[in-house]
Amino acid sequence: MPICPPLPSRRALLTRVGLAAFGLAAGVGVTQARQSSVRSGSLGALRRTVRLGAVLDHPQGITASADGATWWVTSVLRQDKKGLLAAFRAADGQLLQRVEVQDGPRYHPGGLGRLGDTLWLPVAEYARASTSVLQAREAATLALRSQFAVQDHVGALAVTSGALIGCNWDARRFYEWTFDGRQTTVVEHDGAARYQDLQWTGESLLAGGLLGDTGVVDLLEWPSLDLKERIVVGQTDRGVVLTHEGMAVSGADLLLMPEDDPSRVFVHAWAGAPVSETPVPDTPLPRPNEPEKSLFRKPRP
Repeated sequence: MPICPPLPSRRALLTRVGLAAFGLAAGVGVTQARQSSVRSGSLGALRRTVRLGAVLDHPQGITASADGATWWVTSVLRQDKKGLLAAFRAADGQLLQRVEVQDGPRYHPGGLGRLGDTLWLPVAEYARASTSVLQAREAATLALRSQFAVQDHVGALAVTSGALIGCNWDARRFYEWTFDGRQTTVVEHDGAARYQDLQWTGESLLAGGLLGDTGVVDLLEWPSLDLKERIVVGQTDRGVVLTHEGMAVSGADLLLMPEDDPSRVFVHAWAGAPVSETPVPDTPLPRPNEPEKSLFRKPRP
């Protein structure tokens, strides 16, 4: 694999804001990305290919249980305008359960993450610069625990032990939120990669997506978005770039889920940065509640 040339340092604009719209900034700072070179990683050997046993139409994100036995997948039923969250047996792709996750005009779930027994996923309108809800769901039952509103199309989420990190359509902007929905950081991304799925490694952000017509898995520092390592991937036998949609690391495996129906998961050996199980914080995560009928309704004067 060719060695990626050193990339110039990039500036990330960090905007500290509250739960109000991202345009209402409380303060602005400019951070110089610390970067002298980028490591070129390698895609590990293909271990197996698993066909998912369900109609998904347009799969989006994937994450795995701590033991790797269960995969959770999000997808969009475009014609029906519905969003799905489904659980599959990793050994053979058998469907275990599924639930619809749409919220009014928001039916496009994105890349998801897991923290302990909680799954976090965005559900957005199927339009750029729109709105989303970020949902916390029980991993065992897929039941909704809580959700909060975001005034942008959030396409992917990663979960740390203390926060949610997400990016919008084509990853032009990254955000950070507390678990109760307080937006704390906005980062303008000036890189060319369009990330489709994210995962927290324990120290950094793993991002899979497209760089032009090329597929990449990038290791990024947070919140500078300093690029530290890049793995270039190829295509499936259907001609689909491997990082076109879902990506996750599960133990020693890299899971890539790029195709529409019939969807397959390509399980490669993971040869990149170590990914550890994110510890669950001492503070309680959101518990089951009754979702509001409209999280986007403006308060009456």
